[in-house]
Amino acid sequence: MSAGHFDSLDRRALLRSAFLLVGGIGIAPEVLAQAQTKGGFFTAPERGTLAALCDTMIPRTDTPGAVDAKVPQFLDSLMSNWASAAHKAQFRDTVARLDRSARAELGKPLASAPAAARTAWLTKQDAALLAAGDGGYRDFKRLLLTGYYFSEAGATQELRYELVPGVWEPSIPITPDTRSWAA
Repeated sequence: MSAGHFDSLDRRALLRSAFLLVGGIGIAPEVLAQAQTKGGFFTAPERGTLAALCDTMIPRTDTPGAVDAKVPQFLDSLMSNWASAAHKAQFRDTVARLDRSARAELGKPLASAPAAARTAWLTKQDAALLAAGDGGYRDFKRLLLTGYYFSEAGATQELRYELVPGVWEPSIPITPDTRSWAA
């Protein structure tokens, strides 16, 4: 190959291609959110609903929540840069159905409902949609959880993480304060 063949390649394009080859879904949400295309996939009202869903499913406690971990931006970037047309339509429909249901039950858009009302509403919705085998909702929830637990906050603050493990402990007492291990 001639040297001129490589003139059109740049390091960023090569890295993007490498990430796609090894499964770009494993990229930290913060990195993928930064690579987001201009404008994004969701409209402003949809982004509000998405943020409310993320905040309700994984709220901030003693650890950062899904919004703090930039999961809404991660999901928006996935839809903009990765998803097929069918998956985009399914994802948008799921967010719209959830918002319509919230408006009907709460009398206002999900994004403007108080946190306690959103939690009560989503607890009921979650049980009903999972029992009904709603694939769109299941995919939505799976991507939201994946985005959170692949984020730095989810993997290092929500889960227990040791870069270099210490001694082997064959039996560790489990308490309500014990965190799970990061992958």
